[in-house]
Parts: sequence; structure tokens; C-alpha cells
Amino acid sequence: MKIKLTPELSYIIGFWRKRRCYDGLGIKGEPKYLELFSKEAIDNGLTTKEKILGDEDKIYFYHSAYRKFFQEIEKEQLERFKYMNEYAANYLAGTFDSAGEIDEKGRVFIRGGRRDDEVLLLRLGFVTKKTDGKLLIERPKAFLAFIKNYVKLFKDHKVFEYVKT
Repeated sequence: MKIKLTPELSYIIGFWRKRRCYDGLGIKGEPKYLELFSKEAIDNGLTTKEKILGDEDKIYFYHSAYRKFFQEIEKEQLERFKYMNEYAANYLAGTFDSAGEIDEKGRVFIRGGRRDDEVLLLRLGFVTKKTDGKLLIERPKAFLAFIKNYVKLFKDHKVFEYVKT
């Protein structure tokens, strides 16, 4: 089975990498995250509703080819997402939906930011500062404008009203 990276798969991989569980190919977290992941996996043909397993705090399915593909893309993220295009925007939107945060002051963070996240964001022109285990995005309007059309959980957040694409 030859799997081709699409913008939609980029979103799912970005979402998965911050919440992954190690049973099959899946995530852990609150019901809103589980629902979104299962919906995206089914809508994009990764699995069927009958093959999704899990409990109240995790959801997963078995597909060794997709699991290997996801891990490969994660390993190669700095090369795969080095251009300001739909693939990178979807990947970062998935990451932001999975681990992003907008505080009451309008500051934009990515929880659990690692060094490779910092490098990826910097290569795309988004300067970050590490604070309390989070990556603070220095120019949040530019970042939010880049991912605005691809976020799913944050799409109704009031801060997006002020962001121009």
C-alpha cells in the first residue's frame, strides 16, 4: 500500500503527534479530541467506524502501514514542512488544535513544545520563546492567519475574528 501525504493527512499527523497513545494508531485526551480524531480518521479513509477501539480517555485503531507512515512523517517533519504551503499550515493547525492554547491576554502557546517544534516554527518565520514547558508564539497574528483556514477546534475562537488571511 503506497500512502501519499495530503494536506488532510498532514493535519491528522500534526494532531496525533501531540496526543498519541501507544495502542495502535490513536490519541488520548478529552472527548472533544477523541471525537475530532475519529471523525478525521473516518472521513479521510484511514479506518472505519467499526474498527475504532478505545475507552473514555483514548481512542485508536490498528493499521500498521499508516502507523509507520505517521512515524516517518514525524521524523522528517523539518524537511517535509519547510515551506509556507497548505501542507505545513495543516500540520501546524493539527498541532495547534491538539496542544494549542490562547490565554485571556491573547497570547498563543503550544503546550509540550519540543526543540523540533521550535525549529520548524522558526524555519517558517514564527519566532517562539519557551516558557513553562510551552512555546509562546511571538507574532501570534501572523501564525493564526497562517493556520486560520485549517483549524477545527479553535475555528470559532473570538481571536480569529481579528485575524486577516
